[in-house]
Amino acid sequence: MKKNYFENEIAKMWIEDGILFFEYKPGTFITLEVARKVVETRLEVQGTKAYPVFCDIRGITSSTKTARDYLANEGSILVKAMSALSLEHVSSGIVDFYIQTNKPRVPTKIFTSKYLALKFLEQYRDKTLD
Repeated sequence: MKKNYFENEIAKMWIEDGILFFEYKPGTFITLEVARKVVETRLEVQGTKAYPVFCDIRGITSSTKTARDYLANEGSILVKAMSALSLEHVSSGIVDFYIQTNKPRVPTKIFTSKYLALKFLEQYRDKTLD
């Protein structure tokens, strides 16, 4: 059951089974401006409720340090935990670097399997669904 679906030129996001799904569009370069827009939109989609977040980062080409810093701090608002899906070595390296250097405020892991990424988030999902 999808609810609160949103899509723009940067990403699409929706809430399903107690998890907020976030998928970056191909060719996305994350600047501070893009990061702010993404967080603002996510907060509009989810309202005041905190969710575990599944983030498909395969569309990201690169990001700035200021954008990564912003996402590690302000980007964690109302996020219980985050799993990132990457099938490419380059994206995995970006997220590994992000996790090591920016120290996100919530549990954050990278996966190459969607199943394992969602399994990780299960422990953070409300037992009573929306």
